[in-house]
Amino acid sequence: MPDHHSYQDPFYGWTTPKTISLCVQKLKECNSLPFQAIQKLISMSEAQILNEQASSSSSSSLEILMKFSKNHSISIENLLVIFNGFVHVLRLALKPPAAFLKSDIFKDDLRDLKFSEQIIEGFHNILFGTKRDQLYNIIQERDRPRLPFLQSFDWNLDVTLTTASLSRCIEPLLFFQFHTTDNRCLTFEVPIKKFNELRYNTALLLKEMEEVDGKQALKLLET
Repeated sequence: MPDHHSYQDPFYGWTTPKTISLCVQKLKECNSLPFQAIQKLISMSEAQILNEQASSSSSSSLEILMKFSKNHSISIENLLVIFNGFVHVLRLALKPPAAFLKSDIFKDDLRDLKFSEQIIEGFHNILFGTKRDQLYNIIQERDRPRLPFLQSFDWNLDVTLTTASLSRCIEPLLFFQFHTTDNRCLTFEVPIKKFNELRYNTALLLKEMEEVDGKQALKLLET
């Protein structure tokens, strides 16, 4: 059977992130840290993602790390490196679409990173457990590009006469003003002729989109 790396990139990319390589290094150095404590750190990394919006999450995690530091004579700095590495592993693994991350391939990738089998099993239980969809949705929502929304829209038609004695008008202009949710105000003017071109091209584009949407080939792809 061919190596999966010949046809699929590791979930963390071709270069090992520094956060993860430092985590593995500190795990080797902190050999006095019992696996029960490591298991707790893995569970905390899951909770960190699930409760990212809660301000109390980071403070409670720090309290637990300080307790581990005191109980096992390990510096808080080293524990923070390990914990951050665990969180980073989960975030990277949750970035691809759910169908792309296969159980056996994920384990092989973690072995390549030199994680122990116990730690690999801990990560596996989280990523392929009951909260998989919830974790995935949180990461996708957090990493989704966010563009400003339209808050208000005003327009005005400006008609100017050449002189007071002539009825001929200079070409009317449409003035548009947009207010967006990022507190920006965008103003521009468009001649009536250009505005009508915009209306026509927009209607043409919508019509073509409907035609493409009705293609049988696309319906087959959806199924």
